[in-house]
Amino acid sequence: MDDTSVKLKLLAAVMLLSLLLISFPLARYAYSGAQSNLFSLFEGSASLAFWVSIVGLVFLFPLRYVGALFVRYIRRVRGVLLFGSYLSVHMILYGLILEGIVAYSFKVPSLVSQASISLASVPLYPVSAVSILAGFGFNPSVDIFLPPVFVLALSFYTISISFIIAVLVLTNIMKVVEIGKMCGTALKSRTLVVLPALGVVGGAACCLSLPIFISLFAPTAAIITNTPIVWYAAYFIFPSATAVGLKYNMDSTVRIASKMSKVVAVKNVLKNEEKSTSDLHPNPKFSV
Repeated sequence: MDDTSVKLKLLAAVMLLSLLLISFPLARYAYSGAQSNLFSLFEGSASLAFWVSIVGLVFLFPLRYVGALFVRYIRRVRGVLLFGSYLSVHMILYGLILEGIVAYSFKVPSLVSQASISLASVPLYPVSAVSILAGFGFNPSVDIFLPPVFVLALSFYTISISFIIAVLVLTNIMKVVEIGKMCGTALKSRTLVVLPALGVVGGAACCLSLPIFISLFAPTAAIITNTPIVWYAAYFIFPSATAVGLKYNMDSTVRIASKMSKVVAVKNVLKNEEKSTSDLHPNPKFSV
């Protein structure tokens, strides 16, 4: 990395950290106001600033090379379809889960008579660092009402974590496909594709299994359950754990791809040498 790249990276990091710090006083001002239970421009700005900075820092540091791969893969039709479908699935599922958390907190079933969209905010008191962080996870939300009972509550957290996981799934899948092509063109076996492919499937299944199960019963399950821990785990812990797992799977997949490319290069060199030797020393022809 040259000096210019390092300076740009540091500048971006400073800007994102500044945005992160600004989000807390903005949120405190919003929750301290008399109308904090309604959608607030300050509340929305604070949550947006917080999650933009978090996503930016994630792709600036731990997922830096993943971001570069994503830019390359998203230009392809297959990349757009994979990313769009997985992002949509996650946003729908976690939107249902957030609605379930809200329904549990207020013990109010969501009876939807007609389709509509509205902005909402969950009041969190007393105002503290914990309540502000909780607000960043929940507020504000775009509530999409789908008759007869379903409500999708899309927060900035829902969108951000869905985006991160969708990027990781796309890059993992596309990198595994590249390994498969290298195996198919230069090697006799594709067994090296199995482990990274299982990692992608395992990560996706782990992330989606519990949310899918819960979403089948949302929002009525939130009314009859006695503990919110399952909802919070599905909303916060599972997506974060999945992102970490997919990141480590991506690391191993990239290492496998690097080794595979070296093996392919060596085999191509040997093949070219054999061909050159064959051209220089053709088999003698005998005539009777």
